[in-house]
Amino acid sequence: MKKIKLLYDVARTMKNMAKIDGVITVDVRKDQEAVFSLKNTFEKDETGKVKAAISAKTNLNGEDLTRESTTEFTLTEGHGPCMMWKSLHGRHDAAGCHGIKGVFHRISVVLGILSSLKVEDQPNGAAVISLNLSEVPDEIKTMLREKMQQKHAAHPDCCCMQGCKNIEMLNGLVVITVNGKHAIDKVTVNLDGRSQDAENKEHTMAATAELQLAW
Repeated sequence: MKKIKLLYDVARTMKNMAKIDGVITVDVRKDQEAVFSLKNTFEKDETGKVKAAISAKTNLNGEDLTRESTTEFTLTEGHGPCMMWKSLHGRHDAAGCHGIKGVFHRISVVLGILSSLKVEDQPNGAAVISLNLSEVPDEIKTMLREKMQQKHAAHPDCCCMQGCKNIEMLNGLVVITVNGKHAIDKVTVNLDGRSQDAENKEHTMAATAELQLAW
């Protein structure tokens, strides 16, 4: 119950945040070679206006490509910080999201993740929330692999998975650092796995991502 209360307080706090500044960094390696890196510095003011400066570097067929851009947009009323992450999620499959079977599937996924979450209390009301993917139910591991393979099928030229036809293994650790006001200070994600290419050759994959928020 304490775990659920903490997650509720964090979600409510983040939803009501009017101003958010932060940095997102991502690094991906394939067979120990850097294939993708990204840095996104963003800020959202009280009016919902978002500014972002993005710098990305990819290794595509042995050639390094660098891209830098800036963007501005305004979140409409009712959209919170999670709106900025919407593009990270694909569209749901119609068969999986409608009907009683889809409802219970989503409930089982949520409960499976919740049961695997660990919370460590820190001084002054702060906390560290962690999720080890090796400890989640097998159905969730399978779902994650399928989601990644669906994204790869939709974007076969993606530098991160170029030449790979499926993902055989996926492990990782997600750590969320929460301060005493129930606001998220940092989120770190470390993933490692093994994939197979069209010639049945195995490749090691590793990715790290970090979201650092400044209050």
